[in-house]
Amino acid sequence: MAGATADGPDAGPTDASPTNHAPAGDAADAPPPLPPLRDDAARPDWRWDRKARRVIDRQTLPAAFRRAGYSLPEGAAVYAARIVPGVNGPAYILYQAGRGAFSADFWPASTVKLLAALAALEYVRDLGFTGAARVSFDAKTSDSLRAIVDRSLRVSSNSDYDLTLLLAGVDRLNRRFLTPERGFPTIVIQRSYTGLDVPDSPPCTLEQHGRSRLLPARPATPDDRCPDHGNCATLFELAEALRRVVLHDELPPAERFDLDDDDRAALLDALCVADSSPFLDGATRALGAPPRICHKTGSVGGRDFLDHALIESPASGERWLLAASVPDQGGATASKAALAEIAEQALRALRNRSAGFPLQPDAGIPITVQLDRTGRGRAAAALLTIDAPGADTVAAFLDGRPLGDASPAQGRFTLRLQPPPRDDHLLALQAARQDHPIGYRSLRLPFGPTPPATRRAAPP
Repeated sequence: MAGATADGPDAGPTDASPTNHAPAGDAADAPPPLPPLRDDAARPDWRWDRKARRVIDRQTLPAAFRRAGYSLPEGAAVYAARIVPGVNGPAYILYQAGRGAFSADFWPASTVKLLAALAALEYVRDLGFTGAARVSFDAKTSDSLRAIVDRSLRVSSNSDYDLTLLLAGVDRLNRRFLTPERGFPTIVIQRSYTGLDVPDSPPCTLEQHGRSRLLPARPATPDDRCPDHGNCATLFELAEALRRVVLHDELPPAERFDLDDDDRAALLDALCVADSSPFLDGATRALGAPPRICHKTGSVGGRDFLDHALIESPASGERWLLAASVPDQGGATASKAALAEIAEQALRALRNRSAGFPLQPDAGIPITVQLDRTGRGRAAAALLTIDAPGADTVAAFLDGRPLGDASPAQGRFTLRLQPPPRDDHLLALQAARQDHPIGYRSLRLPFGPTPPATRRAAPP
């Protein structure tokens, strides 16, 4: 890691600064404004999931587990996030253990039912309907979409999950809804849970408020990204879907699903049932009282048991995302107990914790970063000049590791990194005024290629 030192303030005010209010008569004596900065962020920027991969904490949970004398079951995966105040919305401090947040080496089972339901709800909304619409596939299969979704989530009905899959359409689901741009680069949902393999969508009718629409049959194309035409997911992406539903009102519009208000309320009613979560007993032991839990669990005997949840402490109000999978531990009782133990150990490690790097979408004041290279050889350095109008402090992080605070200079700050990093890194900046956060930006910053003498040889 390159070292960082804060340079002193640049001389002279800028008229972008709210503190620069010279009397009109002194305008001729005022120094000229500082020149504008280049913005040296690389384009395209990294997606949210790629940024998360770079900054996720890989040490805290394993170290806490060791101190507690606890060992994860072999093959288990754990992803957790502390939800903390950010700029104009929540921020997230990310953790993983075992196989981690980004492994798809498990069978997601019923955990994918939330995403299938969301895809169906967004599809009918695109057509001008809501979840109150009656969906009819044939004379024997007809109900409101909201009731179908509720049974799919609340009692984990496989037949109702299949109906959401048929309505959303396998191709539309995987090519228009579950896209990298929307934050789902890995998840594939195509397998029926009632024995239909990858099902084509038959014709169906939507009816609401005297209006009806016939949807034609739609063929399904198997997605070969997932072996055996199955369903694939990562804990991170499963938790992303849940996060965006439960925290909808706190999120920027770009992160929200396009849901009718009544449909979202119905989703929360089906998801926020703590008694059905395998995490409940362990979370209660860790927090001292039963917490609020919004979740979707899943299991297949002989394969994997999972849960992913948003958990809220009744005493402190702290909130966490937690997702975990364990291979079958010898039956449902032992496997659910293993998930409860993961919840207990993870929450004991993360409750009342203050340290960590928060990741969030860009928000608040505009922040500009200019990268200049100075010196040669051992004197080489990377100089970051940061414009953050109105801020009196800017904290900087490189790939989640703190670089330190820069000194204010009428909204402009500098940091020197020596020796300079190489290649692209994630630079995150938190701007504050009088200890109040007013801006956040994370960006892919290109520091330049690794010198030939130190560059690793490409694998054959």
